[in-house]
Amino acid sequence: MFKRFILSLSILLSLSSLSFAEQSPIGFKSDVRIKRYVYDENNVYKLNLYLKSVTALQFADGEQVESILIGDSASWEVVKLRMGNVVSLKPIIVNALTNMTVYTDRRVYTFELFSAGEIKAGMKAGADQSFRTVFTYPQDQFTPIDKSLVKGGPVNQNYLVSGVGPFRPIAIHDNTLQTTFVLRKGAPRPAIFKVGQDREEKLVNSRTDGDRIIVDGTSDYWVMRIGDEMICVGRAGLIHTSQMEAKGANYVK
Repeated sequence: MFKRFILSLSILLSLSSLSFAEQSPIGFKSDVRIKRYVYDENNVYKLNLYLKSVTALQFADGEQVESILIGDSASWEVVKLRMGNVVSLKPIIVNALTNMTVYTDRRVYTFELFSAGEIKAGMKAGADQSFRTVFTYPQDQFTPIDKSLVKGGPVNQNYLVSGVGPFRPIAIHDNTLQTTFVLRKGAPRPAIFKVGQDREEKLVNSRTDGDRIIVDGTSDYWVMRIGDEMICVGRAGLIHTSQMEAKGANYVK
């Protein structure tokens, strides 16, 4: 589990220092059919899709799709969902190959689409199957928390947060006995896991106080989860950044 945690950090934190013209997504170990891309405007995102199945392209929270261009509209069904940041994508004929460009109010995304065949009952989950594709954004990751929201006496406020989701904390602090996670008003309440010295994620008991979640004890690393959404938390002193690392070489010591 610890390796999975570090892998999740690396996915959220880093882009390769090399430049690629085409990028294939990374699948979660829990199910390889859920993919995650690290956004780069200059990449072409390759998706292999299947007849009789649908893929959701999920962009940043609050991002709004404005226009979609596709080379072969007769072979593909493309629908912008009401929430604005999700596009439904479904092939209509087999072996259809085309390109698609999505323009939002924030970014431009370029895709290569291929209809790889028909999905069937009992079909083994393949690394190229994509039921949902989620984008993460390096400029949004591991940002300092808002220390002005900390209440009370002397505490440790040196935490960094990585990940995108409605339950992403806006402040974190501990008093050596308890750790407090401050959420946005009305945010859903995640389960909180401590990454211990045995390199395992361990669910911890928590209690709420308004928009705060309080857990007993402290940890160098925490994981917050709701379903397959995950937020990673780490002590700032253990996460090293530099100009070079900001371009893609961020790591956890």
